[in-house]
Amino acid sequence: MTDTAQTVTVFADVPPSVLFAALARPAVHAAADGSGMLRGVSDGSPEAITAAGQTFGMEMTDEQGRPYSVDNHVTAFEPGTRIAWLPAGRGKPPVGVEWSWTFTPEGDGTLIAVTCDWSRVTNEAYLARFTLPRVSAEKVRATVDAVIAATRDCPPSR
Repeated sequence: MTDTAQTVTVFADVPPSVLFAALARPAVHAAADGSGMLRGVSDGSPEAITAAGQTFGMEMTDEQGRPYSVDNHVTAFEPGTRIAWLPAGRGKPPVGVEWSWTFTPEGDGTLIAVTCDWSRVTNEAYLARFTLPRVSAEKVRATVDAVIAATRDCPPSR
């Protein structure tokens, strides 16, 4: 059987509401990127994500250094608990890769689980072109560490 998801789990000495508030801000995604692929937030993206169904854009660089743009379709928005999105090429439907961040209170902190799930990818051309996950566990961990660091500047949502 082929794995269709990768999960990185990290404990943070930060409350779930603070971590969630950081991830609900697209600018934090770009600032905290450990993959080296995010260049910034696209014009017209909301300052903060407030509900499932929203879209926020990112300016990216592929593995060969070529720029491209994505629209991230928010699939889950549970304040303090979970946020998830499906990336898609600008103006295209999502290919089926979902990024999900889950925040579980644990003692005085939070257990963060970041999952890249590609179980819904059916596009044969995409599957032939890319090895999934496209972002290594080490780069996801670097992103989580950077988001934790960014929480110093992001107050909890109320």
